[in-house]
This record gives sequence, C-alpha cells and structure tokens, in this order.
Amino acid sequence: MRQHICYIISSLCNEGPVNVLFNIIKYMDWEHFKVSIITLIPEKKTSRINDFRQFPLDIYQLATDKPLGPWGMYKALRKRVRNINPDILHAHCSRSLYLMSFLPRKYKRTYTIHNYPDHLPEILYGKYKGKIIVFLNHYFTHKCDLPIGCAENIGLMYKEKKGWEITSIPNGSSLPIWQYNETEKKSLRKEFGLKDGIKYFIFIGRFSPEKNPDKLIKAFSLLKDLKIAVIMLGDGPMWEDLNKSKGKNVLMPGFTTRVYDYLKASDYYISTSDMEGLANTLLESMSVGLPMVLSDILSHQVVINSVPNNIKLGVTINQKDTDSIATGIKAILNFDTAATADNIRQLFFQKYRAEIMSDKYQNIYTQFL
Repeated sequence: MRQHICYIISSLCNEGPVNVLFNIIKYMDWEHFKVSIITLIPEKKTSRINDFRQFPLDIYQLATDKPLGPWGMYKALRKRVRNINPDILHAHCSRSLYLMSFLPRKYKRTYTIHNYPDHLPEILYGKYKGKIIVFLNHYFTHKCDLPIGCAENIGLMYKEKKGWEITSIPNGSSLPIWQYNETEKKSLRKEFGLKDGIKYFIFIGRFSPEKNPDKLIKAFSLLKDLKIAVIMLGDGPMWEDLNKSKGKNVLMPGFTTRVYDYLKASDYYISTSDMEGLANTLLESMSVGLPMVLSDILSHQVVINSVPNNIKLGVTINQKDTDSIATGIKAILNFDTAATADNIRQLFFQKYRAEIMSDKYQNIYTQFL
C-alpha cells in the first residue's frame, strides 16, 4: 500500500518554500507514495499551481477567492484532513505549522523549517508581534513529531540556542547544470540589453530591509569607475524608491520567470541578506557556476566552507558595511573564473541537486512510519 503524504502550505505562489515543495514532489516515487496538497489562502498572480497539477496528486484549496479567518481555516482544514486521512502531514510554513498542531495526534506530523525564527519576524511584523511569532514558531516546532531544517546551519542553530537535535536536509535545485557556452551567453546578454565588456553581478530576492538592497546599490556607486554592473531581480516594498535613485551600473528589471537565463547571462552571484535558510537562488546560481559574493551569515558559511580550504568558491562580506561589500566585489574580480565555476558546479552536483533532497525526504517518510 502506498504511503499517503499530505502537504499543508499557505499557497503555491512562486516563493522559496513552494519551490522546495515542488522539487520534493518532482522526484517522488509514485509507486510508493500518494500525495495531496492543501492550501490555506487564495492564490496570487505568481501562483505555481498549474506546475503542480502536472503530477498525479490532489490539490485542495480551502480558500479560492476570499480569505478565511483563523477558526474557519482550522475547521476547514480539520474536515479536509479527516476526509483525506493521510499517513503523514507535512507543513511548509508557520501558518500551516500552527494549524497542524491542533489536528488529531493519529496523523504523524513533520515540518520543514525554512528559516531559524530569530529576528526576521520582528523585521517583517514589528517588535512585539515579531516576538510572539518567534515564540509560537519555537513552541509548535518543538511539539512537532519530526521538524526538519532545510540546511545544516538550521540544525546547528537549534543545537546551540535550544539544545534540540534537528534533522537537516539541505534544499536542492532542479535546474540543470549549465556548461559554459559563450554563444548562448552572448545571445542572452544581447536580448537583455547587457553591454559588452561589462562584468555583471546578479542579486535575486525581495527588496526589503533584511536583504539590504540599498547597501548593495551604494556599494556599486562606489565602484562606478570599474567595468561592472549589478542586475537586481525581484520586487518588494523598497523597489520603487531604489529604482528612482539607482546609478547607471544598477539594472532593476523587476520580477521575472526567466531567472535561469539571467543567471547564464551573468558573471557573479551576490547576496547581501541578513538571514537565509538555504536560498534557492544561491543553489540556482551554483548550477550555472557563478562565483559568489555572500553575506557573512551561517548558511552562507556552510556552503562556502564545504570544500577543502585550498578551493575557493567566492568571498564573504559584512552585508551591513558598504565598504566591505565593495571590497568583496573587487576581490572576486581577481578569481580564476573558469576554475571557480567548475568547483561550484561539482559541489552542486554532489550535494545540492533536487533529486538528492527528494530522496532524503522520501527515506525519512518511510523510516517515520
């Protein structure tokens, strides 16, 4: 008999946890597993629901047009789970974690922790509400039968700060490994309006304070005399104001579904984020082999230090210091790009492919039951 896994998630919009879920399901062994997905809120314009519908699974939307209140959402979820009667419930966001915790104990419960709940909720929701969210996340994570960190650093942080043993399964990307092709690169650069003779860095993420896009733009303003520029993909509350004040060496195309093509057209990957679990955009850049300029946070340290000391994948920076960012940018320009790219693609193949991640989740489901 197939094991029935029911995933619970707020929606299937194009965001990190949804992409992780997609990559788990993409490589699912359908002979051994049956899959259902329950979404809790209406879909956004960026929904990937049609991507999920290509698989032999069931999708249940508790709210298609109008959002439900907390009590109404819980009652609808409880009824749907009772009808589905799965073996395992697997939550992928805080909302689904909270609601899942009140469902009958006969369902085994797991939860993928996409970020250690530390300061991010306070940044997003304010000091007091953020502290409540942090407390609730820790409380319900501890009540969960099997919490799983999306990166080794999450397990390390729980061990250090809470004394908890948390299983870790690193995120994986399903993008194919790109072997450098000069003709394709030139064609894409021409299509995107990129200039010859310019080295392009690429930033991908939400334009919000915890990502420090303003500091990145300021760093490039310090380097305006160099033949470099940065492509900043994404949107968010800071996008409009930054777009008005950016320099000529900063490109802000906005949200796009062509991230992979932009990566192939670029020369370096850069992240100035204050916190990450294990960013899908970093893994996607690794599939292309882009040398990295990364903020000095634990998740980035784990990646960049996961090879012998004599092999360099990139540099780390103080993301809060504009001068440090500028120094890191100048340092990466001196790397042997071809050799670095080969090392990065090799690490991606060995550790960060979606097939590897999905197999580990499926093995855990089987052991769990």
